[in-house]
Amino acid sequence: MAVGTALRYPYYPYYPVVVDILRSRVADRVLDAPCGLGWLGDTLPGASGRQVVLDGVGLWEFPPASAGYRSVTEHDLETPLAVAQEYDAAVCCEAIHLLTNPGVLVQSLHRALRPGGTLILTTPNTWNLRSRFQFLIRGFHSGFRPMVGRQRGADYITYFPWSFPQLHLLLSHYGFVDITLHEVDEVKPKRRIEHLLAVPSQLYYRQRIERAETEEIRDFWKQAASRQSVHGRWLVVSARKPADEK
Repeated sequence: MAVGTALRYPYYPYYPVVVDILRSRVADRVLDAPCGLGWLGDTLPGASGRQVVLDGVGLWEFPPASAGYRSVTEHDLETPLAVAQEYDAAVCCEAIHLLTNPGVLVQSLHRALRPGGTLILTTPNTWNLRSRFQFLIRGFHSGFRPMVGRQRGADYITYFPWSFPQLHLLLSHYGFVDITLHEVDEVKPKRRIEHLLAVPSQLYYRQRIERAETEEIRDFWKQAASRQSVHGRWLVVSARKPADEK
């Protein structure tokens, strides 16, 4: 999972995936919500090879002034977010599972994007076999144990576990298209038993792919059946706001 570094925050394997998506989409105006301690501000300007305007949104954590953000706004993403300009891309890393109103977040970021703009979401993947097995044994997914006695703002509280199909449904509901699950460089599966346990579900996915009525449905099941979806610990999903949408 996290690898310790000399930086003020841990390193996670989804970092380069997010940066590569932004670079490939030629995103010159980026909203980082929430921005946390500012890993994207430290990484993106040098990796993109061009000048990028990066604005952040934070509530509990904030980056230092040297982190590369043009501005950082204090805002609770549980409530609608209003922005003064449209962005080429919006990035939301490791936050959607920490919110009680994920739809409010996705709708706010949809409104913040220009037509054709890109949304990038990352979150732990609870569809991987280890998490499924823990749910079977304990009744809750990895990282989503009961949070009784914890307080928002003072403790780390996870509300809703996510999988690729759930994210796809949420993003589709709010009008996003071209919903794509991206590969993350991580060991998968980590254990042989995970590979064996995945066989029945893989057979089911193959059946759904063969019976798909449209290319859109077939593409969904191909992504749902991918190694990243079934065995990955992380989800990195991008989606576009339709180019013809105001």
